[in-house]
Amino acid sequence: MAPKVWHATAMIDDLLVRIAEFHRSRSPFPEFPMVAEVLDVLDVVESPTTMLHRPRLDVVRHLVAVRPTGIDPAIDAIIEEFVRIGADLPWRQTASYRQVLDAAYLANYGYVQLVGPAPAIIEHPSVRIGLGLWGPSLVYPLHKHPAEELYHVLFGEPLFGNGTDEWRATAPGDAVHHRPWQLHAQRFADTPTVLLYSWVGDVKSDAVLVGCGNDPSRG
Repeated sequence: MAPKVWHATAMIDDLLVRIAEFHRSRSPFPEFPMVAEVLDVLDVVESPTTMLHRPRLDVVRHLVAVRPTGIDPAIDAIIEEFVRIGADLPWRQTASYRQVLDAAYLANYGYVQLVGPAPAIIEHPSVRIGLGLWGPSLVYPLHKHPAEELYHVLFGEPLFGNGTDEWRATAPGDAVHHRPWQLHAQRFADTPTVLLYSWVGDVKSDAVLVGCGNDPSRG
């Protein structure tokens, strides 16, 4: 079957506006210094007029279980739009992960890179913005990347770790910040998880799994 064809024009405009409004709704504002750079990009980017070709990933089936929680209207606005158009967006997986992670993980993981280096929907050299979706009960192994990162939990209650025995519990509305090269991992609960992510700095380099075959620090 040939890949589905999506037209990107205006498809994600409302989603980007809702993400920007969410960031501005946080108190204190800006929540982290990097948010100012993210908003500078969100305020000027324009959807492309090119056609996007991308097969749908298995993880999209979990969108049916994602819904507004009523905890935060700004989060609910993102979730509503993401669920509305999510099945028609170009989904991705980190290429090196597909060589290391098992089929069960890959069937329950994917993300949409709204802004960032190619092949993002909107290309930008120094900021990545996107939404990730994970199925229930997964463990995202320890990983790292050179970009500074800010996660916001939009749906689900994931645990965040750093390679020790300590895990931080989170819920919708919580933010988790990672410095460049900071080790981190996630454990997902018994519902799907949606995370809003933003990267600044070296956004061209993908994350690598630590202690796995794609970790360049292994001798």
